[in-house]
This record gives sequence, C-alpha cells and structure tokens, in this order.
Amino acid sequence: MITRLFMNNCLLFKQRTKLFVDRISLKPLQNVRKMFISCNLICPNNTHDPIPLPDGEPVVIGRSKDTRIIDLSCSRHQVEITANWKTEDITVKQLGSNSSSIDGIELEKDREVRLQLTSTLYVLTGLYPQKVDVKKKASLKNNQNEEKSSSKTDKKRPADQEEKLISPPSKRQKVEKKESISEEEHIKDVEEKLNLLKKLKNDKMKDGAKEIDNVKVQKEKTKENTTDFKFSEKKEGEPASESKWDQYDKLVIHTRKGLCSRSKIAGFDIDGTIIGTQSGNVFPKHPGDWRILFAEIPKKLKELHSDGYKIVFFTNQLGVARGKVKLEDLKTKFTRLVDKLGVPVQILIATDGGMYRKPAQGMFYYLQEKGNDKILVDKESSFYVGDGAGRPEKWQPKRKKDFSCSDRLFALNLGIKFYTPEEFFLNQKPAPYNLPEYDPRKLKSTDPLCDPPGAKIVSDQPEVVIFAGYPGSGKSFFGKKYLEPKGYVHVNRDTLGTWQKCVSLTAKSLKEGKSVMVDNTNPDPESRARYIDVAKKAGVPCRCFVFKATQQQAMHNERFRELTDKTHKPINVMIMNAFKSKFKEPNMKEGYTEILKINFVPKFDNKKHELLYKQFLLEK
Repeated sequence: MITRLFMNNCLLFKQRTKLFVDRISLKPLQNVRKMFISCNLICPNNTHDPIPLPDGEPVVIGRSKDTRIIDLSCSRHQVEITANWKTEDITVKQLGSNSSSIDGIELEKDREVRLQLTSTLYVLTGLYPQKVDVKKKASLKNNQNEEKSSSKTDKKRPADQEEKLISPPSKRQKVEKKESISEEEHIKDVEEKLNLLKKLKNDKMKDGAKEIDNVKVQKEKTKENTTDFKFSEKKEGEPASESKWDQYDKLVIHTRKGLCSRSKIAGFDIDGTIIGTQSGNVFPKHPGDWRILFAEIPKKLKELHSDGYKIVFFTNQLGVARGKVKLEDLKTKFTRLVDKLGVPVQILIATDGGMYRKPAQGMFYYLQEKGNDKILVDKESSFYVGDGAGRPEKWQPKRKKDFSCSDRLFALNLGIKFYTPEEFFLNQKPAPYNLPEYDPRKLKSTDPLCDPPGAKIVSDQPEVVIFAGYPGSGKSFFGKKYLEPKGYVHVNRDTLGTWQKCVSLTAKSLKEGKSVMVDNTNPDPESRARYIDVAKKAGVPCRCFVFKATQQQAMHNERFRELTDKTHKPINVMIMNAFKSKFKEPNMKEGYTEILKINFVPKFDNKKHELLYKQFLLEK
C-alpha cells in the first residue's frame, strides 16, 4: 500500500515536471534561431540613407546617388551584396576593377565572400565604410507541420485536461506498461529533467555573461577608433560672442563673432578661390595686394549662411614657416577679408607642413574634434571649393594648368563633394582634370613580393645582393624584414658615410662567410660594379634587386614617413630628381646571376597608419 502510494506520488511529480518543461518550451529552446525581418546597408558616418537589402536579391552599389560616392575610381557597379534572411548569410562580391575590402582585408574580383554582421565593408579599400543593420525575430527549426498540428491540438484540448494530467490515476484507470516501472527509474527520470533545467539556467547565465563581455570588448574597440568625447545631438551651436584668433600646434584659427557651429559645412580655399591679386601676379606683392575674385562671392556666402551652413576657409600658408610671410600680416589681411564679405566665417590656417597641410585631413580633424562644439559634420550635405583641382594646360582658353591638385584631393580624402570656383560661383561646366600618377588607394597587399612571382628571396649560400631604387622605395624596410633575419649583413652608406667603407665592409663580411645586402640607391652601372667586383674576388654569386616603386610612389612614402615618424628626416625632391636622371636599368651583362623586380608591398601594424597611407598625401 505504502509502495503503491509512493509510486503514484512519483508519477504525479513526473507529470508535473513534464508539464513544466512543456510550458517553458525546453525542447524548442534548443532549436531557437533568429531570422531577419529587415536588412539594410548603412554608413557608420551617416553619409547616406539606409540602402535596403531584400531577401535573396543581389544589390549592386558603387558610385551613385544612393551611396553619395562621387569618387571616379569607384565603379558604378563596384560591389554586389546578397542577403539571405532565413539563413542569415550575407555575401559580398567585388565587381569593380579597384579593390574593395572587409575589415582591411582586400577582396578578389568576382570572388564571393561572407560578410559578418560585425564587420565593416569598405567600398574602396580604406574608403567609404558600410555596415549591415538587421532586425531579427525568433523562429523555430522544428517542422512547421508539427507546430501547426501542435497548435491545433492545443486549441481542441478541453480546459480541464490540464487538471487531469496532474491528478493521480484512479483505480479504474488502466496503467500502461511503460508507466509500470520501478521506483528507482521514476526518481532517476525526474532527477534527469531537473538537472536539464539547471543546465539550461546555467547556460543562460553564461550566455548573459558572454554578452556582457562582448559589449565591453566592443566598447573598448569603439573607444580605440573614435575620439574620447561624445558628439552632441545638436545640429547648431550658440553664436560666438566675440571675434578671436587662436593657435593649436602649427594651426592658426580665426573665429568671427556670430559664427555658429553647424553640421553642414561649406568649405573653401582662400587664394585663387575667394580672393585673387590686384596686381595680377600669381603671388601678392604686399599684404594689401588682394581683391575678391568674383562679384558673386559675397552674396553666395550669405545665402549659404542663411541656408544653415557653417562657412569654413581651409588654407595652406607654408610661407609662414619659411619666413616669407609674417603671421600678423596674414591675420590682418584675413580679418579685413571677412569684414568685406560681411558673413561669419571660421578660418583654419596651416602654417607649416605635416598633418594640417592639405590634402592631409589634419585641419578637418581639428574642426570636427575641437572647432565645431562637438557637432558631428554631415559629410553628405557638406562640400569643398578650391582652385587646386588638377586641371591641365588650357582647360579654358589662355588658362594655365592648376598649380596643384591639393584641393580636389582634400575633398576626396574627406569623402565630400568638390567644386572649382568657376563651377560653384559662376555655374560653369566641370573642367577636365588629372589625378596624380600614383593612387595609393590601389595598393594591394595581395600583390606578389617579387617578379617573377615565387622567386627565391634568400640564398642558402653566401652571396651579394645589390639594391637599386629610389630613396623611399622600400629598400631598407625590405632588407630588415626579409634578409637581415636570415643573417645578411646590412651595408648602407647613410650609416657608414662613404662608398669606400661600404665596399670594405662587404669584402670583410664575405671573408667571414656571410651574405651581404647593399642598401644604397645604386642608380648606375659604375656604382654597382664596385660590389660586383668584390663578389667575383670572393667567388660568390651576385644578384640585383630592382625596386619598382616610381618617383611619385617614393615621394608618397616619404610624405607618409614624415607624418608618422617625427624622427625621420625628409628627403629633398632634388635627390629624387638626381636619382631619376642617373638611373640606368640593371642588366645581366653587368655580371649578375639573377635580377629580381621587387614590388612595394608594405605591412602595417597600425590600422590608422594603413588608412593614412591609402589617402592622397601629395599635392600634385
């Protein structure tokens, strides 16, 4: 009797436990997954409206009104994106000739890759970031027919059926064979279900902890990639109470009374854009030698101010650092200019080289972080006007070519619209223009290191390797990364002082059974023959590594090192020109056993440095 009562109680507990498990849908929880209910492509910088990614339909993006990309190096059909809402798979395929990338990793043309929800797609490598924004709903992997059947069964179940399930069976009820089990089996079965519930609870707690950790990690990453302040939600700040001049490092700033910080920026160069010389000379004869370039300018600037734009002048004034222009004269000149324009203006003056000099983005970084009351600049609505547009000779009858392309490149680096003064103030049609010969955005980390690809870089036997290439072509970087770790002796005239000492160290190292790399420019056969002769006397082979970087690329590398390494001494352009005039292509007749062409394939340890390198840094 007691045993029977105990078994009934165990059965009752088992049924209640089963009911509890059913109520919390334990089995479905193990198969729960998320499904998209919406999917859009967004820009983290808010440069365009969300672009819908329909379920299973390929969406092609590139240079268009949708993305607000006007960069001619970006194809109209640059990237194809396909989102599968049910499987949560998002795939990307590069269609354009210039490379796109995901989280800094360049894509191969026509190869389909998967885009993670946490990843950033760059329409052009390092430029025009895009992310996927999705909303999800919970759904079950269980068979839909089973769900429908279960749903119908629940609807037909009598209201008192639940009570019957938890009531002890009467004597008249037949007990099925599967319920006629031992007491120990009942207890074991109940314990297993309780343990399963505990495990579920613990798993949820662990998932919650992981989610918190992931949020912390994401915050840290965000902190690394952004400034240490939060942008204001305002679109416009308070008017400046007074006019003033400030200086930040090598940047001089003028703020006019009544100026309001705003999200929309109308940017302008000054010389050749807002003003010209009265004398007609290219450069002013004295501080008062200036005039407003077009009669339409004051009216147009006042209209922009009324339309909610903040007017900002960005100007390079290297003459201040060189002592050709007095800063006080420049301040007086620009103060009078703003008085004559009759509109509140902010002026940013780069008085030296470095990050503040256009086309580098330093002036804009200052504006965004310190000069705009923490109001985020709306790049989609902003624009820049300048006469350094890269226009060729006779772009208009009797017009000379532009002195540089720095203004157009400044706008390209920022990712905002660009106009020439004639286009913006006089409504003229866009003129032809030329971008610099070297486009750093096209640099590919997937390029082979040498030509022919797969050639042997390091020899197993002692040898002499002679480098030949422009200063700044990557010779020292290559030698230190690939040859020095393999025991090659580094021979360099910059450290030894004379070519005689370089030859002496080469001979000494070969006698000791070591390989040597001669890290000099070695432009002509005469300079290279010194080391070939030493190799012949030592009875070792001599190879030549010719670095393929052009003069423009070498100058870009020099500019990059100037911006990232304060200890680096810039190489004068005259040295670059001297190498170009002396250089004669090495050939096998000089006595080499092999000639390799070395491509410039840099390795970046710093993501910010990589993004900086892939911007236009040269003015021409």
